[in-house]
Amino acid sequence: MGARANFALIDEDGLRLHYSHWGADRVCSALAAGPAAAGRFIAAQHRCDDPARDWLNDVWAEGGALVDETTRTLWFYGGQLLLDLPFKRAFLALLELTWPDWTVRWAYDGVGDLAAAAGIDRSAVRSPDADERAMPRESDPLVEWRVHLLTVRADGETTAYPLSEEAHTAWQGPELLGMLPAGGHPRLDLEEIPVSGLHMDVAARTAGVWLGHTSRGLFPEVAALWPGWRVEFWEDRYEEQLARCGGAITVPDMDPAAALEEVLSRIARERGHDPVPGMLDLVRRHAGDGEVRLNPYFTAHHQVDSTDAEWETVLQAAANLRDRLAAET
Repeated sequence: MGARANFALIDEDGLRLHYSHWGADRVCSALAAGPAAAGRFIAAQHRCDDPARDWLNDVWAEGGALVDETTRTLWFYGGQLLLDLPFKRAFLALLELTWPDWTVRWAYDGVGDLAAAAGIDRSAVRSPDADERAMPRESDPLVEWRVHLLTVRADGETTAYPLSEEAHTAWQGPELLGMLPAGGHPRLDLEEIPVSGLHMDVAARTAGVWLGHTSRGLFPEVAALWPGWRVEFWEDRYEEQLARCGGAITVPDMDPAAALEEVLSRIARERGHDPVPGMLDLVRRHAGDGEVRLNPYFTAHHQVDSTDAEWETVLQAAANLRDRLAAET
């Protein structure tokens, strides 16, 4: 039980690595108010002894952030809210305003990107998952609304395959052409935006890859998985895949304004809420009279919130973003 996260700070004194047992679900509230508030939150978490060796690996790291003051760069990922692409984009748009003059980067490789940005080799945190690298099973888009979308352009026609979200077909390389499920759809109207996708153009030998959240090791390795093909990484731009399907695949339109309101509401609920007491109470209630053995780091989280003045800057940034969105519609 936990939402484990590594947080790292880099300044003129070097790298400091921190750990929070519940911080992966506090990424939004920790970062929303800008560098100063984020730095206080990170510094308050458990400090690791060896910043070169004490990183979580792919299996355990569920979120985190790296704040590099020397390059004014923020890398981050995590947060249950940010699993949904509209909310993730709204939060990134907000950070553009609350982290002025900083480069804000989503960590598509998860903790691998954080470690690499800190000068640590990705192999130090890598823990390959065979299931994640397997061919995903077929999915019924009428039942499973979170899908991985595979589209194949061959012989002048495009065929769509809605597959399970649990794996990404880019792991299969060109051999994927011999693994396609039976059937396929010449047209597909999805109820929700996919969570990830791959578009293969067989004649052009081009593979377009995108991902809404993170994948352990995929993007550092994907070019090598497709020898003889040109691989394009579209980050979370699912629109690139839809465009190449020429209108054959449709998804609902995003509502950026509604997504922004949900992000603000979630951050507001997180402010002032320490998850540790509630989780301890939950464990005690479920244990009853039985013995409870907790992870020694179960309480390794210190809630440090933005000040009222900093929160006002977030609200003002949100107001500016609303005005921008209104002008674009």
